[in-house]
Amino acid sequence: MNTVFDTAIIGGGIAGLSLSIQLARAGKRVVLFEKEQYPFHKVCGEYISNESLPFLKLLSVDLDQFNLPQIRKLRLSSPSGYSITRPLDIGGTGLSRYTLDHMLFQLALKAGVEVHTNTKVRDVQFSLELFSIHTQENQYYAKTTAAAYGKNANIDVLKKHTYKAVNEKELYVAVKHHLHVPFDQAFVEMHNFKGGYCGLSAIEDDQINMSYICLATDLKREGSIKNLEKNVLSKNPFLKTYLNEARFLFTKPLTISHLHMGLKQTVCDHMLMLGDAAGNIAPLSGNGMSMALQSSLLANHVLNDFLQGDISRNEMELRYCKQYHATFSTRIKIARYINSIFGKAVITDVGILALKPFPFLFDLISKQIHGKEF
Repeated sequence: MNTVFDTAIIGGGIAGLSLSIQLARAGKRVVLFEKEQYPFHKVCGEYISNESLPFLKLLSVDLDQFNLPQIRKLRLSSPSGYSITRPLDIGGTGLSRYTLDHMLFQLALKAGVEVHTNTKVRDVQFSLELFSIHTQENQYYAKTTAAAYGKNANIDVLKKHTYKAVNEKELYVAVKHHLHVPFDQAFVEMHNFKGGYCGLSAIEDDQINMSYICLATDLKREGSIKNLEKNVLSKNPFLKTYLNEARFLFTKPLTISHLHMGLKQTVCDHMLMLGDAAGNIAPLSGNGMSMALQSSLLANHVLNDFLQGDISRNEMELRYCKQYHATFSTRIKIARYINSIFGKAVITDVGILALKPFPFLFDLISKQIHGKEF
């Protein structure tokens, strides 16, 4: 009890680290817990929408040190290989989570954040206006707590914060490769296959991130990722070419299971939920990283106001919920609807053929799942 932090943050991805940097620079005492050791790879599309570049600059993330691709076009294909190519209204760039998270980690340390790596949070309790955070070794205390532990975590299950009554047919598996393969780095590509879709975009060092989601039932039926890629993904001629020509840079692909798209609780047991912990936007949007960054900005404002005594805890939680839903709920719902269509062979074949004569409709849909510069 000798040390009471202003804020404890569970999870050291881009949402948690970004929040920690902002709070620490504002003079707050911050502790952050990350179960891994930096640097490490994470399943992610690794596409950074240009809407978040001003905020990254504000955090002192120096992207100019890398020769990053400038992504200005989108290519979308159906399982049969029908395709459409469109310029991106906002555009973006690519950077691996291995590199970006490590940069944010170093900035957090420089700002004075107390970071505990290789540390898993076992439980969080709230009593008498104080949080007690239990790790495998110690117990910590904080006035406020933010949960930024991503899509699935042990504490998520413990707090019963996971999605309720999810049909097995709505559960997905995400798979990620890094490749060396001939690829036009001005493009982000999204290729449908039966039961899922795959995104490809360039990152640093001339590498290509290839990430896809598939139905968990399909992977179970095929028996392995290798069989799934051979028998299902390769039915799409674009994916067949990439899979046949690629040099795979990981010894084995990274995976996340039991994924479901949609909103969760924004506040759980008085913890503010950030990024994927508050809801997964369908990967097809290319907007997950920007949402994680922007959610940290929203949380930072209300936490500072509360810690300075300007608002009550109840006002802080209500304001965060209102701002989070106003900023993200519509695009999450639209992306979830599109996600339910992607992977359906006949629908995507017909849809792409129908959109070709009316490209402005495609552009309008794309704008609905992106936000404004922040």
